[in-house]
This record gives sequence, C-alpha cells and structure tokens, in this order.
Amino acid sequence: VIAFGGEVLEKGYAKTLAYDINLLAALGIRLVLVHGALPQIEEELAEKGIVSRYHEGIRITDSETLDCVLDAVGSVYLEIEAFLSQGLPNTPMANARIRVIGGNFITAQPIGVLDGIDMQYAGKVRKVDAEGLLAQLALGNIVLLNGEGNSPTGEIFDLRMEEVAESVSVALKADKLVFLTDSAGVTDRDGSILSE
Repeated sequence: VIAFGGEVLEKGYAKTLAYDINLLAALGIRLVLVHGALPQIEEELAEKGIVSRYHEGIRITDSETLDCVLDAVGSVYLEIEAFLSQGLPNTPMANARIRVIGGNFITAQPIGVLDGIDMQYAGKVRKVDAEGLLAQLALGNIVLLNGEGNSPTGEIFDLRMEEVAESVSVALKADKLVFLTDSAGVTDRDGSILSE
C-alpha cells in the first residue's frame, strides 16, 4: 500500500511516481495506492470563500465543504489515473498496459461529535472490502483509492488519507505500507523519528 498526498501533483512529481509504480507493477508487485488531495481541497475552498475549520487535526466538513472536497478529490483521482495510464515513451515502460481500478471498497461512518463539535461529514473507516481488493489485485490491477467513503445508507464522508491507507494495509495484511510525504517522517510524541 502506497499513500501519498496531493502535493505529488502540486510539486510535479506525478510522472516520476507513475514510472516507479508502473515498474513495481511490471515486477509483479500487487499495489494499492491511496491518494490525498489537501492542497487541491484548500484551493477549491479558497476559490469559494470557505474557510477551513479543523478540530484535533480533522477537517470539520459541512455540506459546502464536502462539495469542494468531492470536486478536488475527483480531479486529483483523474489526474493520477491519467499519469498511470501513460505508456511512458523512451522508458522500459513504453507501451505498458497497466489497469487502474477504483471502487467502493471503503465503507465509512461519521465521526460524530468531538468535544461538543459536530464534525458533520468528516468520517472514519468503518470497514474495508478486503475480499474485493484482493480479487482486483489477483487480476493484476492497481487499485487507486482516495479519502472518501460511503456509508451503508449512501452518505459520503471525508476521510483522512492516512487512516484509509492504514485500514487497507491491516485488512489486506499488506507486506508494506509506504507513505510518500514531504515531512521528515513519522514521529513519536517526543518528536523522535520512528523507523518502523
């Protein structure tokens, strides 16, 4: 499972990442990609004059904010899918045909009220369809997921990319969970970097 933020597109790393992912897939490594879209969401909110509000590091997602999240995440998803679909001329991946699959593999639930604050459409992972994901991986497909999840009643919730990646990794019993980030790494409460 490889997780990365929308910064990959913002900073121009998408083509390089696509090459690496295509190479890993060509080597027979089964991949699930989980992308974020934070810069794109913030840009969408700013264009509509909506101020981001957070509580405990989680976006408070009202219906207007959710519309912006859906627009931004959908746009990022399509861009990443397009990069992964390239044959990458003048590389060993020229004319490679990699299938990228998305779907409703994540069931979400609302976070609810935290410290008296209604988080509205901010959600958390309720369930991962591991069987469905494994079936797609067995077919040689790359699965591309994002930070959105549907509830059993059909509501859409804004999920944290990190939580989706972690939940998918646990459900699949993945060999590796890799976060591509522009931070120094994952730290403990004292600020020391954790290597594993």
